[in-house]
Amino acid sequence: MPNTKQLLREDQIVSEAINGGEQAFAVLYDTYVESIFRFIYIRVEDQQTAEDITSGVFLRAWEKLGKYQQRGLPFRAWLFRIARNAVIDHYRTRKEVAPLEAAINTTDNNTHSVSEGVALKLEAEKILKLMHHLTEDQRNVLTLKLVHGLDTEEVAKVLGKRQGAVRALQMRGLQTLAKLMEI
Repeated sequence: MPNTKQLLREDQIVSEAINGGEQAFAVLYDTYVESIFRFIYIRVEDQQTAEDITSGVFLRAWEKLGKYQQRGLPFRAWLFRIARNAVIDHYRTRKEVAPLEAAINTTDNNTHSVSEGVALKLEAEKILKLMHHLTEDQRNVLTLKLVHGLDTEEVAKVLGKRQGAVRALQMRGLQTLAKLMEI
């Protein structure tokens, strides 16, 4: 969760970008591109497709930047909403059901030994397979909160739901996962 100082700085950067500041938008892009890519990649299971959709998300964000403040969303939540809609549009045009891919960080992390890395990957794959038993809303809530670190208010805005509904979806999703992991 970003602190108040970070949010004030981000608001300044967003304002600069709205006023045509390409450098400011580049800072926003650099800040969020990896998490937006992972969010999309989890759903489309193809790196090239995820890269294409991610590019489209930032292009759309640039084109619609002037409308951002009218929406009343934190910038990060606004980007995730654009990304979510882009994935929906992608599957609508392809007439397929959105799959869930491994939410494993795409960057190299050399702090773990090889055996720890393999164990972590196997555990993540097990959890992700179990997540297929959740509803799409539960998967979306858990992914946005646990993988991408959005708070409940941001998740609610991204998904167009009330905060209480987001908390309920999170609780039910985690309870379901816990029961499935006992098997």
